Amino acid sequence: MKKLFSFCLICFMALSASAQQMEFVDLGLPSGTLWKAVDEPGLYTYDEATSQFGNQLPTNTIMEELKRECVWSWNGNGYHVTGPNGNFITLPASGYRDCNGNDIYMGLGGYYWSSTSTDFDAANYIFFDASKVSVYSVNRCNSFSVRIVK
Repeated sequence: MKKLFSFCLICFMALSASAQQMEFVDLGLPSGTLWKAVDEPGLYTYDEATSQFGNQLPTNTIMEELKRECVWSWNGNGYHVTGPNGNFITLPASGYRDCNGNDIYMGLGGYYWSSTSTDFDAANYIFFDASKVSVYSVNRCNSFSVRIVK
């Protein structure tokens, strides 16, 4: 009986974690965009991100909307981003990997790809640290976090 209970508990925890990974959050944004509750695991170059996630990556316009319409509160490891309707997502400060494979700014800043490419070598991303949130363009060989939308 004890083994059956333990097995059931493990199955329930696995199902709960799986459900959270597929959950999308309605922040009440004017566009109606829903943001996934958690990041995709790992870091991706722009080409890897667009190949794997395609139109599930937010556009530059959607990134700007998130920046403009939400309240961003630094929590020490990233931002708690609260939408106009009071719902929120958390964006970790997971840093990035540069084009040479070096891990940079881990735990201090967040870098998330948008789907918007500015030219052959560069693409837009949202950056944040404890003092600011901005949208920039950078070389596509860097590896950043990905948060998908629908």
